[in-house]
Amino acid sequence: MPKISVVIPTKNRSALLAETIDRVESQTIPGDHYEVLVIDNASTDDTRAILEQKAGIYPNLKFDFQKKPGAAATRNVGIRLANSDLILFIDDDVQAEPALLQAHLDCHIRNPNSSVIGAVSMPWGDTSDPFLKYLRDHRILNPYTPSKGPIDFSYYHTCNVSTPRRMLLDVGGFNEDFKVYGMEDIELGYRLERAGCRMVFAEDARAVHYRFPRYHDFI
Repeated sequence: MPKISVVIPTKNRSALLAETIDRVESQTIPGDHYEVLVIDNASTDDTRAILEQKAGIYPNLKFDFQKKPGAAATRNVGIRLANSDLILFIDDDVQAEPALLQAHLDCHIRNPNSSVIGAVSMPWGDTSDPFLKYLRDHRILNPYTPSKGPIDFSYYHTCNVSTPRRMLLDVGGFNEDFKVYGMEDIELGYRLERAGCRMVFAEDARAVHYRFPRYHDFI
């Protein structure tokens, strides 16, 4: 049985997804110590072809399809299909550092019954998009990564967070009433925390989140 299952929801981002898969398949731990589960949410691009190609390269890569709209429903499929006791959620536009999985595993050994929140950087750069400028200037999406001190459910962002599978099942997984971008992960973090799950930050579990939300994602 794998030690950790990496769940990646995706929709119509085949180019980003291909790189995300390659990075998560380039970890410092052996490939048979983890599985990668990509759940496609009714993509209309060449996502299926990419998944079939990558599955021919990486034996621990599996994929499935979900028609119900929304990342919440898509991630719930991954939870149900996972074969390990620990689930790491990342997005299809996240590039994992090579030691990401080892860092999550080590932190869970030190902190049982916890959710481990990894460090996420966002390469904002210069942007002329007024919506992105507002998010950046008001620090609404950055930092995902806390600096010091305790953290709570508000940092439960599924671009880089791991949780014991049984704890996810105990609270019912993601709320599938969330159909658009955002908040379904923080809402799950709230329920996990109320159920006794501690939130722990792992600074050495690093990833880069590349794709930025747009205004229409929230409406």
